[in-house]
Amino acid sequence: MKRTFISITLLMILGVGIIGASAYKSLYYDEKQEVTQSINHYLTRQNYMTHVKNKEIRYDTSTGEFFARVVFEDEPNNEYEIYQSGSNHIDVTGYKDGVQIMNKQEGRYISKD
Repeated sequence: MKRTFISITLLMILGVGIIGASAYKSLYYDEKQEVTQSINHYLTRQNYMTHVKNKEIRYDTSTGEFFARVVFEDEPNNEYEIYQSGSNHIDVTGYKDGVQIMNKQEGRYISKD
């Protein structure tokens, strides 16, 4: 009886672990990969990929979305956030010293795709 109880408990723990890992993969990892591919495709399509100095994929907890924080070689003082909004829509917002860049003369990569 005690051995059966331990076996059932171990199977339940294993089942919960498998379900948890599957949920993590489908809700977090797969979404991150899709957003990363979309952002990389956008950078390649715009011929910006060769100018990328640093790219980091982050998760915004307030919106629940992934975005890329990018620094380009020719504008090392500017930092850009690239968001995917919708299925094929990319928004690029630029920042210089923490202040949003509003014109293309200061940040040539800002756009609303």
